[in-house]
Amino acid sequence: MKTKLLALKDKLWAKNWLRDLLSSGIFFCMMVGLDGVLRFIYQEAGMTPPDSDIPWTFTLAWAFLITSLVRLFPARGQKAAMGIFGALFQVLYLTNALLFRARGTFFSFSALIFAADGFRFLDPSYLRVRKLVWVGLLCGVLSTALAVWLVPPVKRSLKGRGAALLAIVLSVAAINLNREKNLTDRLAIHFDMYQASLLYDDFSNPNECLPLAGMYQYTFRDFCITYGIYDKLGRASHGEVVQKLDRWYAGKTPDPDNEWTGRFRGKNVFLIQLEAIDTWMLCEEFMPNLYRIQQESLDFTQSFTPLYLDAGTFNTEMIVNTGLVSPFTGSTSSMYSRNEYPDTLARLLTAEGYTANSFHRSSGAVYNRAEVHENWGYAHYYSGTEMEIPSEEMDFDSALMEAYDIMTAQPPFLNLVITYSGHGPYQDSPVSARYFDYAAQRLPAGADEMLIHAFAHAYETDRFIGKFYDRLEADGLLEDTVLVFYSDHYNYYTMSDGLVMAQKGVDDKNMMTRTPFFIYEKNTLPMKIDKAISQMDILPTLVNLLGLDNDGTHYVGNDIFSPNGGYAVFADYSWYDGQTYWNALGDEAPTEEIKARNEELRERLEMSWDTMRVNYFGK
Repeated sequence: MKTKLLALKDKLWAKNWLRDLLSSGIFFCMMVGLDGVLRFIYQEAGMTPPDSDIPWTFTLAWAFLITSLVRLFPARGQKAAMGIFGALFQVLYLTNALLFRARGTFFSFSALIFAADGFRFLDPSYLRVRKLVWVGLLCGVLSTALAVWLVPPVKRSLKGRGAALLAIVLSVAAINLNREKNLTDRLAIHFDMYQASLLYDDFSNPNECLPLAGMYQYTFRDFCITYGIYDKLGRASHGEVVQKLDRWYAGKTPDPDNEWTGRFRGKNVFLIQLEAIDTWMLCEEFMPNLYRIQQESLDFTQSFTPLYLDAGTFNTEMIVNTGLVSPFTGSTSSMYSRNEYPDTLARLLTAEGYTANSFHRSSGAVYNRAEVHENWGYAHYYSGTEMEIPSEEMDFDSALMEAYDIMTAQPPFLNLVITYSGHGPYQDSPVSARYFDYAAQRLPAGADEMLIHAFAHAYETDRFIGKFYDRLEADGLLEDTVLVFYSDHYNYYTMSDGLVMAQKGVDDKNMMTRTPFFIYEKNTLPMKIDKAISQMDILPTLVNLLGLDNDGTHYVGNDIFSPNGGYAVFADYSWYDGQTYWNALGDEAPTEEIKARNEELRERLEMSWDTMRVNYFGK
C-alpha cells in the first residue's frame, strides 16, 4: 500500500501542470476559508449573515486577485510570495479573533497608534478563543505550507503571465462592481440612507464593516482610510474642507448663558478620570468615599461614554480635554501631539493665570501622553516614576498621594489625575492579590469571579479618593476647589459584556456604556440631573461653570445646563435622548424627526473629524 502511494505521488509530482493547479487551488481555498471561518464564528458581531452574497463576492474576488498576483512570479518568487501572504492573512485572522475576544471589536489600523499601551496589558486569558479559531488557523498554516511545497520548478510562460494579469484585472473589476452595484442597495433595506453612507464611506464600525465586506476588503479599505490614501488621491482638497468648516462654525448657534454661568469662577479644578469605574461598582459597600461624594454632587445620571476609539482611556481623555471627537478611523498620533487646540480647558485656564499639570502612573511614552498633554496646554505630565511612586506600588491609586504637594503647590490650579487601579487584566494583578479576599467576603457566595476582581480594584481606587478628599479638607483647599469625576469607559475588563449588561439591567451594548459623571463643589447643593449626555458635553459645561471666555462654538457637545443638546451619540451612529433610543442598525423605518436628528449628529461628528484631519485651528 505504501509503495503504491509513493508511486502515485511520484507520478503526480512529475506533472507540473497538476502541481501548479493544486498549489494555486489550495492557496485560493486557504484565503477563502480563513475569511469564511472568521465570519462564521463571529456572526453575532454585525447584522450581515455569514451566507450573504456581498462579503463572499468580495472575498472570492480578493482570493482570485492575490492568487493570480503570486502566479506572476517565477517559482522561487511564487513560493516566497505565497508564504508571505499566507502568514500575513493568518496573522490578520488571529488578530481579529483575539481582539474580538479581548475587546469585543475587530482590528482596525487606526488602533495601532495605541498599540504600545495595548500590548502592555495582554493577558493569557485573551487567548481563550473558541476552538474553531485554532482549527481554522491550523488549517490555514498547513494549506499555505502545502501550496508552497507544490509550486513546480518551471518558468511561467508569457501566455501564463498574461492570463494572470487578465485575472487580476477581472478581480479588481469584480470588487468595484460588487461595491457599486450591491452594497448600497443592500444597506438601503436596513438603514436610513444617512447611516448607510456613513457606515461604508467612513468605515467607522469594525464589527459591522468586516462581516459586511469580508476580511480582505475590510482590511484594504480600513488601511486606505486610516492612512489617508483616498485623500491623497484627491477625494477632497484641504481648502474645500476648510471652507466647509468655516461655513459650519459660522452658522453654529452658541449655548446661551444661564443661571450656572460662572458659578465656579476662579475655583481650583481637579479632573479625576476614573479607570473602568462603572455604575454598578460605585456603591457604598466597596466605594464608600466616592459614593458619599457622588451623593453630595451635581450627579449626571444619564451620562454615557461611547467608545469611538479602541483605546478607551485615551478616547475619553481626548474628548474631555479638547471638546472634539477624534476620527473613528484615519487618526494619527500627530493629530493629538501637533495639531493646535486653542480651546482646551488647560489653555483656557492657564490664560486666566492657572497652573496646569497632569498625573498618571504610566510612562509619558504611553499614548505619547507627555507630548500630547503639553500640546493641550498642560505644563507637565507626571508619570509614576516622576511622582516617585515605588515600583511595587505603581498599580495602586493610593500612591498618587505622593504627588499631592505638586498638585496643590500653586493655586489656582488645574490638575488632570488619571487613576489606574481599575485597569485589567484582573487575573494575577497585584491589586486583586491584595483585596480579592476582602471583596469576596462582602459578596454573595458563588459570585462571578470577575465581579470579585472588579470590586477589589474599585476598592483601591476608593482608598485614594478618601485620602485625597481628607487631605484637601485638612489643608483648607476644599472650599476653593471643584472636583470633576468621570469614568473613562464601562468596565470591559470583566471580559463579558453579558455580565456587565446583567449588572446594569440593560440588553443593548450602547446603553451599557452609561458611566458615572458628577461634579462636587462643597457649597453647592446636591442635585440629580437626568438629561442624556456624553463625555463630549463635559468640557462645554465646565467652561460655562468656570465663566471662561469661550462660547463653545468649536465643541462637539453642549453645556449641559443649556437648553441645547440632550443626547448621546454612539460609535454606530445610534443615539439616545433620554426617552428615545434610535438603533441605527435596526430595521425600524426612521421618521422625519429621526432623520433630522441623524443629519444633525452626522454633521457634528464629520465637522469634528475634519477639524482634526486638516488641523483647522492651525490653518
